[in-house]
Amino acid sequence: MILPAYLADIAREMRAKSSSIRRDFASHHLSAGENREDLVATFLSDHLPKRFGVGSGMVISHEGLFSNQADLVVVDALNNSPLYGTSRNQLWPVEAVYSLVEVKTTLSPAELRDSIAKGRRFKTLQRRYCEAGQGQRVFDSLFVVWGFDCPAPETLKANVLIELAGVPRNEQPDFIVVPDRVLISCGSYMELSQLGQPGSAHRSQLHLQHGADLSAMLPPALVMDLGENALLAWYVLFDSWLRQAGSSLATPSAYLPVDQTFGRAV
Repeated sequence: MILPAYLADIAREMRAKSSSIRRDFASHHLSAGENREDLVATFLSDHLPKRFGVGSGMVISHEGLFSNQADLVVVDALNNSPLYGTSRNQLWPVEAVYSLVEVKTTLSPAELRDSIAKGRRFKTLQRRYCEAGQGQRVFDSLFVVWGFDCPAPETLKANVLIELAGVPRNEQPDFIVVPDRVLISCGSYMELSQLGQPGSAHRSQLHLQHGADLSAMLPPALVMDLGENALLAWYVLFDSWLRQAGSSLATPSAYLPVDQTFGRAV
């Protein structure tokens, strides 16, 4: 089949370009990071359906709380627009965001810890979706940690489990991926993919069989040593989740202060 070989080629190309960036921008870490973000943004823009926009900037909730600076966001571009839309760093309402992607050069314990903290801040932003009958089916956003290098899969797994200890599942990263090495799934994605949506027939049946608490059915993280097929696996799972999620609309009126007078009737 064409797709596995095609994406394996891209995984190799991305590693080679990342290595070139490391060499040529050794004394300019900010520029190196931005160039790696551009590699991921280009891949996403080229391979996701056009209704999913790819940008960067910050994410804001109707409560006025912000995410950290987002390396990349994947958004419902058909139904939403950002503030500062012509700028590199845009401001997106959290309801418009399907996924926030944190790009790292290497997945060291310190970088994992930093990414998880940023993901928790993003995941806990309050969402108030527009109830406009637009077919929204998933009321959550994915947080993805994308690394260009990592230790051996066994070491990475041990480090991830240490950093996830004590982090509620709904605040954990959903995917951790190194395109030519490893894919890790955890967080809300793992729960939804294995247990189904809350209230679904599948989850209701599981509750009947196993009781109210289904957490024992889930591993803390699923770590897959896939080599050059890691990008393929992540792409298929991520693309499928986006297609199943439906529309994701922000409500502009939710972002208005409730106690402010904007003018007067004459």
